[in-house]
Amino acid sequence: MAQQAIGRVQWGDLTFGPGTPYSVTAVEGLDDLPDIRSEDVERPGQHGDYTGPDYTGARIVQLKLGVRGSSPDDLRFLTLALRAATQPQRQPQPLQFLDQDTLVWAKVRKRSIPYDAEYLWRLGDAALEFYCADPYLYGLEEQSASATAYSPSAGRTYAMTYPRQYGSAGSSGRISAYNGGAAAAYPVLRLDGPVANPAIEHVNGGGILTLDATLQAGEYLIIDTRTRAVLLMGSSPRRTWVRAGSVWPVLQPGSNEIAYRGSALPGALGQQSLLTVSWRDTSL
Repeated sequence: MAQQAIGRVQWGDLTFGPGTPYSVTAVEGLDDLPDIRSEDVERPGQHGDYTGPDYTGARIVQLKLGVRGSSPDDLRFLTLALRAATQPQRQPQPLQFLDQDTLVWAKVRKRSIPYDAEYLWRLGDAALEFYCADPYLYGLEEQSASATAYSPSAGRTYAMTYPRQYGSAGSSGRISAYNGGAAAAYPVLRLDGPVANPAIEHVNGGGILTLDATLQAGEYLIIDTRTRAVLLMGSSPRRTWVRAGSVWPVLQPGSNEIAYRGSALPGALGQQSLLTVSWRDTSL
């Protein structure tokens, strides 16, 4: 359960907070609302503005640490370990607030480890600034749910003996996804074949994402609804498979229902396509 005390903070292989030589003395920017990027326009010849939707800019998180060594040499070792862990990065990494059930994707942008001769025998301090281009706060646990596709009957199979045997009429594929945050969550979708023309409907929102594609048995497609990347076998771009007019599913706070439909492939009777939806509780 999340708690008010910051507690432990995980960055790479280093943990700050209780039980570690790095105490967390202050945190700024985690619960703050990032700067708003508004789309307001002045009303010509009138008082006030026309107001549009508000979006946030990047999130800046600042950590202040107390560093406690058992000796001057141990303090130096701790300082060098902190320096090594806060090098410039190509891609964001998870900054995890373990006891607050919160994760942000961050890059180190500033690091200050001052030298204070008066206290340097075994005590020091440090300040870190993290830049989060993605301002969302995510739950630590990635949740997922799966369902097989509903598809019309692939045809009836008749036996040469009586009574006649009929093929399956298909089954309904539904997923219930609960977003425990306060902002919309962008799920990652994985489709496993065999299936033709798969469609993913966000029942609550009324939008449908349809793909003009065929996946054979053993093939899969990864769809990132935030970046809108569509990757066959997780690497080959297939964005053109998305049918014009499709609506990308977004999980609103609370309960969401996803329906998965598709057509069975000839000769694939009895083989079922699978949709897996993965998401984290999301807030701003």
